[in-house]
Amino acid sequence: MTLGSEYRRIWFGNASSNLADGITFVALPLLAATLTQSPLAIAGLAIAYSAPRVLSVLGIGVLIDRVDRRRLLILANVSRAALFAALAALVLTGTTPLAVLYVVYAVMGVLETLSDGAAFAVLPQAVEARGLDRANSQVAATQTVVDEFVGPPLGGVLFVGAAFAPSALTAVAYLVAGFAFWRLRGTYVVPGGDGAESPVGVLAAIRSGAVWTWHHRVVRLLVVVGALASVAYMIPFSYLVLYARDELGLGPTGYGLLLSFTALGGLLGAAVASRLRRRIGYGWTIVSALGVGALAFGVVSLTTNLAVVAVALALYIAHAVVWNVMAASVRQQATPASMMGRVGSVSRLLGLVGLTVGAIVGGLLASAFGYLVPFAVAGGLFAVTAAMCVAQLGLFTAWERAEGTA
Repeated sequence: MTLGSEYRRIWFGNASSNLADGITFVALPLLAATLTQSPLAIAGLAIAYSAPRVLSVLGIGVLIDRVDRRRLLILANVSRAALFAALAALVLTGTTPLAVLYVVYAVMGVLETLSDGAAFAVLPQAVEARGLDRANSQVAATQTVVDEFVGPPLGGVLFVGAAFAPSALTAVAYLVAGFAFWRLRGTYVVPGGDGAESPVGVLAAIRSGAVWTWHHRVVRLLVVVGALASVAYMIPFSYLVLYARDELGLGPTGYGLLLSFTALGGLLGAAVASRLRRRIGYGWTIVSALGVGALAFGVVSLTTNLAVVAVALALYIAHAVVWNVMAASVRQQATPASMMGRVGSVSRLLGLVGLTVGAIVGGLLASAFGYLVPFAVAGGLFAVTAAMCVAQLGLFTAWERAEGTA
């Protein structure tokens, strides 16, 4: 089954914006380091990025359910292109105060939330339900390659050559993404007639999305599991660079190579996700993925052998991709089209909160018990999420039969 030209445009737009994301992941911190030597000021950039996302995500979900989603994708990417073009001009002229970077991080966070939410809502309008596993897997694989292997080293090389160059190329990449979404020819206005239209008031609309999410047992389970998985993920990853240095003996180059190797697991996960689902169904695929995540962190908690740790972390990334593909496909099929933005925003909000909680817990555990114990705690939390899904396998089976995907 071919996914169609509309999907290819969405895929290309996502790939181009992911390239921009990968470049900025390295280039912006490098730029910040030329403006200040204060660790607190550098850490504040992460807050400037995450806080607006938390505050805006629910409202953005309402917007996605009320406005032509194609136009939102164009707006989000063209706006980011303009933002980074302005930043490139400031860097080129040598007039970039740190306050400008704070603004860039804040605006970037809001626009990224808008773009991600709109892209999630658009995909099931462009791809048939039976093709969503494959489509989400391909998008995840492309994101892994571009975000992990292409964008970061490209951003570093460009920055060394000319500090303004990464921002300039980022602006071009976002502009190309906007053009790809502009070329979409389908109808991406918010559909009606499914009984889940957005109430007039913003707060009422947010509440209706949260209530629907809570009452749909499959979606509620996935959202709760996703929030707990976010906590578990961030517990060890919040201090991973210190673990790599002190326990594995890796310097900056070695740490980068370790991350690149583990990203190969993302390609493995993308390759097997839809195949697993066809063989054993959504429920068992999700359980298996979460079980692999628990096993991977459990192994890391017991050894500091570099080869074993690298393979275990690669399997962890593989699990994360399979889980994300399955959870996305189920939510896209289960959620009414006119409520896709609001339900997605509830999931993203809890995920962002989970990442914050995980970072705090990880720092506290690492300070009190060393760098290995938090991996065990995170692995145990993944085991809990797997057990939660095992207990609801019948629910997944009933949903698949009702949807005709079993």
